[in-house]
Amino acid sequence: MRVFIAGSTGVLGRRLVSGFSEHGHTVIGLTRDTNGDEIVEARGGEPRRGDLFDEASILQAADGADTIIHAATAIPTDSATPEAWDLNDRVRTEGAEALTKAAVEVDADQYLQQSIVYVARQPDGSAYDESSAPNPVSWTQSALDAEEIAVEAGEQNGFDVSVLRCGNFYGADSYYTRADGKGLIRGERPIIEGTQETLVSYLHLDDAAKAFIAAAEATQSDLWHVVDDEPMSDAEYISILAERLDTSVAGHISEEAACEAMGDITVELFANAWPTSNEKIRADLGWEPMYPTCREGLMQVVDAWKSDGFLFDTE
Repeated sequence: MRVFIAGSTGVLGRRLVSGFSEHGHTVIGLTRDTNGDEIVEARGGEPRRGDLFDEASILQAADGADTIIHAATAIPTDSATPEAWDLNDRVRTEGAEALTKAAVEVDADQYLQQSIVYVARQPDGSAYDESSAPNPVSWTQSALDAEEIAVEAGEQNGFDVSVLRCGNFYGADSYYTRADGKGLIRGERPIIEGTQETLVSYLHLDDAAKAFIAAAEATQSDLWHVVDDEPMSDAEYISILAERLDTSVAGHISEEAACEAMGDITVELFANAWPTSNEKIRADLGWEPMYPTCREGLMQVVDAWKSDGFLFDTE
C-alpha cells in the first residue's frame, strides 16, 4: 500500500508515518519545510512538500498514492477564542476538499478522514454511538463538514471512505498533556468545579494511530468511534496524572474563572459529558486499545517524560 498522509508531522501524523512504515507500507508524508522533511524521513517515510490550501501542490505530492489520509489539524494553543479556531476550520474543510480531489486524480482506492466524537455529543449528556444524530457546536461543525465532504466524494467517485471519530487525545508529546503536566507540577492546574461526574471519552495517541492502520488495511467504507474503554471525568483524569507525577491538584476553580483562564471552548469540552464507546470498531476491525483507560495511558506518559527529561524542564 502507498499511503499519503496530510498532517504527517503532527502528534498523530508522526505515529502514522512510523506505524504504516513498520507494517511494510510505503509512506509519503506531506511537509512544508526542512524540519518536516526530517521528521518524516526519521520515521521511514518519504517527505513531499505541499500546502493544503494549494490544490495543485497536493495533487503533485499525492501522486502514486492508493490511500490518502487527512490527519491535519491546526488546534490553537495560544488562544481558545472562537476566532482562533478559524485556521483549524479551514484545514479540516478546505483540506478535505483538496485531498478528496487528489484522491480522484491519482485514482486512490481509499480515503481516511480524522474527526472527533464530540460532533455527535448528545444534548442531555447521555451515552451515544455511531448511529446517533450529529450535534455539532461551533468548533466541531467543520469536522462534520469534512466528514460529509469525504463521504460524498467517495460515493460520487467510487473510492472507499473511512471516518474515524477520535476521543480526546493525550500522549507524552501532546501540547495539552504536557501543559497539564507542567501546570500540576507548578501548582497551577486546578479541577473545574462541576466536572467530577462529567464523563469524557479519551484516547491515547498511540491507540489512535493503530486504529487508522487497521481501518486502512481493512479497505472498507465506514464510520467508527475510536476511544478507550472507559470514559472518565476531567477531574479524575487530572487526579490520576497528579498521582503519577507524585504531586497534588491545585484545588478547584469555578467554570467562570476557568473560562477566563483556559478559554470557553476548553471548559465546554470538560464541562459537558460526551461518553461513547469503541464497541463497533472492536467488532468490525478487531482493534482494541493498548491503554484501556487513562490510568494505564498516563503511566506510560509520565514514564516517557521521565525518560526524555521533560519533567525537569518545567520552569
